Amino acid sequence: MTNQPIHKSPAKKLSAIRSSTKKPFAKKPSAFQKAYQKLNPLQKQAVDHIDQGPLLVIAGPGTGKTQVLALRIANILLKTDAKPDNILALTFTDVAAKNMRERLLKIIGKEAYYLQIHTFHSYCSQVMTNYPEYFPLKNNSEALEDLERYQIFENLIDQLKPKHLRPLNDHYHYLKDIIKAISDLKREGISLLEFEEIIEAEKKRLVNLQQESKSKTKIKQASKELAKNKELLLIYQAYQQELVESNRYDFDDMINFVIEAFEKYPELLLEQQEQLQHFLVDEYQDSNNSQTRLLNLLASYWPQQGLEPDVFAVGDPNQAIYRFQGASVENVLAFTRQYPTATVITLNTAYRCPQNLYDVASELIKNNQLSKFSGQEIKIDLTGKLYSPKGPGEKIVLHVAPTATLEVIYIVEEIKKLLAKGVKAQEIVVLYRTHQEAKELIEVLNKWQIAYQLNKGDDILQSELINQLLLVMGLIDQLQQGLELADLYQVMLLPFVGLDPMLVMKLARVAGQLSRIQRANVSIYQVYNMGLAKVNQQLEQQTITEEQWSTIQAFFAKLAGLAVYSQQITLTAWFEKLIGNEGFKLLPYLKKQPDKIKSLLELNTLFKQIKNLSARDHQLRLNKFLEYFATYREHQLSIRLQNPLPVENAVQLSTAHGAKGMEWDYVFVLDFVDGKWGNLRNKNKVKLPEGILKHTDLSIKERNEDERRLFYVVLTRAKKRLYLSYPESVESNATVSNKVPSIFLTELAEQELEKSEIDLSKDVEAYLTALLTAPVRTTISVQEKDFFTYLLKDFSLSVTALNNYLRDPQSFVTNNLLKLPAAKEVSMCFGTAVHSALERFYRFYQQQNQYPSLDSFLADFAQALDQEILSASDFQDRLTYGQEVLTKYYQFITQEKPQVLGVERSFGNKGHRIVLGDNFLTGKIDRIDWLDQKQGLVKVIDYKTGRSKSLNHILVKTTTAAKDLSEREAELPATIRGSYQRQLVFYKLLMQLDRQLSPKIEVAEAAFNFVEPTEKGGDKFVSRSLVISDEAIIDLKQLIKEVMAEIRSLKFLENIDF
Repeated sequence: MTNQPIHKSPAKKLSAIRSSTKKPFAKKPSAFQKAYQKLNPLQKQAVDHIDQGPLLVIAGPGTGKTQVLALRIANILLKTDAKPDNILALTFTDVAAKNMRERLLKIIGKEAYYLQIHTFHSYCSQVMTNYPEYFPLKNNSEALEDLERYQIFENLIDQLKPKHLRPLNDHYHYLKDIIKAISDLKREGISLLEFEEIIEAEKKRLVNLQQESKSKTKIKQASKELAKNKELLLIYQAYQQELVESNRYDFDDMINFVIEAFEKYPELLLEQQEQLQHFLVDEYQDSNNSQTRLLNLLASYWPQQGLEPDVFAVGDPNQAIYRFQGASVENVLAFTRQYPTATVITLNTAYRCPQNLYDVASELIKNNQLSKFSGQEIKIDLTGKLYSPKGPGEKIVLHVAPTATLEVIYIVEEIKKLLAKGVKAQEIVVLYRTHQEAKELIEVLNKWQIAYQLNKGDDILQSELINQLLLVMGLIDQLQQGLELADLYQVMLLPFVGLDPMLVMKLARVAGQLSRIQRANVSIYQVYNMGLAKVNQQLEQQTITEEQWSTIQAFFAKLAGLAVYSQQITLTAWFEKLIGNEGFKLLPYLKKQPDKIKSLLELNTLFKQIKNLSARDHQLRLNKFLEYFATYREHQLSIRLQNPLPVENAVQLSTAHGAKGMEWDYVFVLDFVDGKWGNLRNKNKVKLPEGILKHTDLSIKERNEDERRLFYVVLTRAKKRLYLSYPESVESNATVSNKVPSIFLTELAEQELEKSEIDLSKDVEAYLTALLTAPVRTTISVQEKDFFTYLLKDFSLSVTALNNYLRDPQSFVTNNLLKLPAAKEVSMCFGTAVHSALERFYRFYQQQNQYPSLDSFLADFAQALDQEILSASDFQDRLTYGQEVLTKYYQFITQEKPQVLGVERSFGNKGHRIVLGDNFLTGKIDRIDWLDQKQGLVKVIDYKTGRSKSLNHILVKTTTAAKDLSEREAELPATIRGSYQRQLVFYKLLMQLDRQLSPKIEVAEAAFNFVEPTEKGGDKFVSRSLVISDEAIIDLKQLIKEVMAEIRSLKFLENIDF
């Protein structure tokens, strides 16, 4: 099928009222033309369809939809008077938005930074942030996290006790299904009232069914589903009420909030409509009703003026793997009914796969009934053939393995062959249905020493290190509560605990002997409490020495100390002790391990989780934290590794869903059996009424349609060859079950399959031996370099990072690159709260030209301090001290009347780069005041808490200041030798390099304002001012270039303990 205009629009075109004056690009004029010339005719038609009304592009896998979308944006800027911020491009993931912007940077240059490229949620978040007065949320309201959501629903189920959704033996059996159902309702834009109306309609439908149907089973099933939905409505109502009361909002609510605001406040919608003139939506097949409703509202201005909106939607219904209830054609129908004059273009040339894979995929999808538009007025062929310029490719490989283990070994051996032929590891992927299925595959890849990377990042709850740490934390909690130390033996044998395993086993032997004699369980802890002499009496000849016993004593003393600390200090501070010198010295241990990089990332991810939980509950203690993690485990939630290292030479592992939008040369499909690929047991235990969908008749849907579309996606990921494999039998829990291949195998043309004749069974002994043999560790220095190179990608240098590097490269690596776990010091928490209060103070002054009241100032400080993670005693101490100090400081600062230019001015964020040569700089200046507005002279101010410094100390003219210098700092020019001094010079440099500031602005003075009095209990406050010379700026520029060159060359690795 080629171009299919549904109807030529009689309405006016937008081009009739917009200027079509061509504008030059910021980059080479040839960039767009060069890319445009590579397009095929249908792609060009889509790119050139501007101001001609709505356009729907059906773009199958590999047809170049992303390039078409990007070039269409570039063409809009080239051919119309539209500015970049008049264009709204909506994608489904942050990664897709980032890739789109990077692609456009190559085509149109820096104008790409000003384009409105968003996910639906990030666009709505921007609207809510910019116009808070239109939304029913408090200023400090936050989005709900997964853990909180599960806990809320647990509580609601316990409170409401629904008869059908709370089974007697498993109260939370339906919990995940309830959460998903409510999420689906919100995504489809179904309010509580609308859902209530749908349920009323379902009641009438049930009455009709009871009167008309003779099937008791059908009536019983419909009655049961209605009862569940009625209870779901009650839970939905209670959930929304709980969100309001807890000052939270659901991530799924964001789009609906904006829709409601647009409908309630026409002026808000009109402001957006006046700015946004061109709309583009990627992956349109998976957009839900709320998202399409939002799009239609934004575009509704133009039809009201008798004009057609410039709405461009691109997608492929055959790849709809996220749409509610698999309604793959719902959006195509919704689009063409919303815009009946829309043009539809079907791209039919595909560049990713060889022809045979496209042919197989096309025949497969013909088995889906919804793809046929049966009885619809629209004539679109979703099963049309795709043509590949690659020509015919290699046949699909089918391998049948005797067992699951041999299947995995077959895949890994084939990967080894490909790697030996020079295939890049990152061009190979293994796809599976769930991450659970990859466990044995990962084990074999490790044994065969083949690097791999999970597409979505590892779940740290599956990490051996994290589980060991949680085991230790659980043991300490048991000790603190006086419970039986159930996991003591396992903890004592952990490698980072450092105890001699033979010593631990001797204690265990004594415990076993005494248990038999006394006919009651005797624990190792009880044995320890007997004392060395009595233990040695039980051991006879295999006695324990005093020196060995001291290590046991030190271990239990450490446990006892940590148990006491767990009740006295914040959890973040306690965790730092646990892994630090007062605990098990985990960081030095990990740095000696071959897989230290991954372990450090896992540890950092766990610490971030602790900080997030502590930020919501400042009194969080160890036992509550462990309860949270029990919830994670009970509901099989995951915590994905943050900032996983993108390994260049690693085989990729991914779920089928995670492969959407990706492509590889070679694709392996693991465990291609019935029940996993097709004929899945229906997991939808809470089935929502079909009336939620407006344009799709689900009664004609074939039961495997959703799975078939997913397999269609899998088939079309391969650029060269596809491998299918499955085991004939699988062993689980000492039982063996026979397996049959997926139903989809019968839907693949037999002539396109090549059966693998490889028989691994003859070498099974050698393979099993290899599995049982520990792999020989190779040096990972190259991996370390790759890791730090990755960390330095897009690195922006702050003055803090610069000072850390100059003083101690180890500190720079730990704090600025690795960002290893470290609890925020109490003094730092206090300083942050003071800065926050002063920020609000001077913003108010800047806007109102008068100072806020003292009560307001102190209230802001108290609120900011409350946001910090502090123990109750530390909070109270700092609150009392802060109120005393700030009351006096208020009297001091209100005596002056500065002309404030800026407050908390940020420099160098991603949308606003500060560049020195090829180096990115970043920073934040507390306050900028005018000194002489006519001459453009300003003063930059930095607030300091803590003891005030003399000007001589700042300039490193005192013995004390000189002693604090590192060797590197001592060799620096006098203009930038001290860290305080360097900070102010850095701020002036930021001001000079910021292109958004007027070039006439010049920093004439820089100062530190010390917020605490010069003497304890006093009321005298000082400010230390400097005039920053041009020489100092030159010296700092040279230093930054030298330091960044060293950092990029990884020179610091030579001098640190990593």
